[in-house]
Amino acid sequence: MNECPNRSVLRGLAEVFASGRSSDCDVIFCRECNTPNPSAPSRPAAARGGEGDDPQPPTGDGAGPSGTGPSVVFFGEPLPAHRLILTLASPRFAAQLERWSAEHPPGPSAAEAATAVGGRCQLRVPLGSEAEVPAARAAIRFAYTGEVAAGSSSSVLEVLEVRRQADYLEIKGCVAACDKVLKAMIKASGAGGTKEGGSGKRVAGPEIFELFGAEALWPDLDAEPGFGAIVASAKRRLVPHFRNSLAVLNTPSLRGQLLALPATGVEALLASTEFGTDNEASVLLLLAVWMDANHRTTATEVRQRLCSLVRLPYLGRPYFSLVLPALAANFEKNPNGRAGWFSGVTVTFAAFLAAFTGAAARERQCMLQSAPPATVPALQMSSRRQCISPTDGLTFRWHISKDQLLRVVRCLPPASQQGVHVHGIFDQQSRHDLFAWGFIWGVFIKISAGQPTAGLYLCCRLPAAVAPHCDGTLTAMTVVPISARLVVHRRQGNAQSNVHVVISSSEDFVTVGSGVGASKLLPLRQPPPQGAAGGATAAAVVPDPLAAWADYLVEGKITGTLTLLAPESLRHRC
Repeated sequence: MNECPNRSVLRGLAEVFASGRSSDCDVIFCRECNTPNPSAPSRPAAARGGEGDDPQPPTGDGAGPSGTGPSVVFFGEPLPAHRLILTLASPRFAAQLERWSAEHPPGPSAAEAATAVGGRCQLRVPLGSEAEVPAARAAIRFAYTGEVAAGSSSSVLEVLEVRRQADYLEIKGCVAACDKVLKAMIKASGAGGTKEGGSGKRVAGPEIFELFGAEALWPDLDAEPGFGAIVASAKRRLVPHFRNSLAVLNTPSLRGQLLALPATGVEALLASTEFGTDNEASVLLLLAVWMDANHRTTATEVRQRLCSLVRLPYLGRPYFSLVLPALAANFEKNPNGRAGWFSGVTVTFAAFLAAFTGAAARERQCMLQSAPPATVPALQMSSRRQCISPTDGLTFRWHISKDQLLRVVRCLPPASQQGVHVHGIFDQQSRHDLFAWGFIWGVFIKISAGQPTAGLYLCCRLPAAVAPHCDGTLTAMTVVPISARLVVHRRQGNAQSNVHVVISSSEDFVTVGSGVGASKLLPLRQPPPQGAAGGATAAAVVPDPLAAWADYLVEGKITGTLTLLAPESLRHRC
């Protein structure tokens, strides 16, 4: 025989919540003023006393605010409740009610107490602050309705707060119900959003980031595997959302989301085999950018865990010679300071890594055989997924506006002096900087007065997140190999052609702080000879200062592309 709940009874229970009808006790939300850190968000104040602690003041009688214990601040009006419902729904409330009944046995004196001011049974719920009251009320409401109602439109944060209070108040079934709601939220997160490059993988919606942003409200993941599964599901959404290190560094919205992630989220990214990069220097740079914004919130062991996820053998020679030794020296000098954030790598180990990666295969094998067992895993890490297509590369559009060019042309120095640089702006970032290979890259056109051509260059700088750690002299001596194709669009008649320069890593290196390119790549239109238009008419014509750039200015701007090319070893396989 199937059991069918009496819907009238269920509806009636929901209706009497907080109504006062037939209530025989009150729930009072309060804060004991001698509770340490009363506004700490990690746990309700009374929950720190241990399981089964009596939330009443030690010397009070549980019947209101009249005890002689610590001073108490009360939050809002008492919540009228029903002893039977609270006893069945919460072992914590059941224990409180049992103690109250033992202290107030039935009889004439109890009846008199019940009619006196303050004689009604009052159950105190100590909280960290008044902000916790709505979540505590919602947890108690679940005892009446069986529904998680954190607000008119429940957010992840609201459900987490209700879950925490339900755990503290021991409301049966509420924690599991909250987990069910959270699981549905995470599953639906991003379902209506865009997908990554046609891959079919859904990006993370705001619920994912709200979950990670409220890490202080999480329970112990080892102790509660159900909630751990929710976090694991959220972590799996992070990688297809952020995709790779270059996407994060070069997309302002993604970069902002990364900076807001707690260490748990960053760890999930760096530990994933699906998180791509151009080389490991960009991963180290990404971690440096995050650490620059979040160092004060990280503990030593957290920094060690994050740094251990950087696949050091794939950093590349520029970082081996310039960045890693500087980070290692700062770590040895002050491992707890901001400059010493890169944990676990000493100067001597940095030198060993440089030698190890530069050695021939047979020599590396011998070095591995003699290395301490604890060191071997770091040396044998596999490389990450390459985010630059071996056939098409990775293309970024850039432009120089007509107004920007005009300002420079009008202020050109005499022909005998050095030319002037006009820097392109990358469309996606709306800024001059592009991150790749662990460095900052920029495009500029070099203009000299009176010259029939202009130059096109790619320049390289050390990012601010790592630059303060590095020696200035060594920085100026560091060269970076680069494979790229730099293009400027040119209109000739009704057709468009491209003027380009190819920079090959086998031949071209750029010194940090300088540029590489071609000085006479862009032919400019030349003005007609003076007097060609004839007499007074020629004298009346005001020359267009941008006439020489007519072939390049389309719809008010010069446009072009910078295509990063994959390492030659990958291109040769295709």
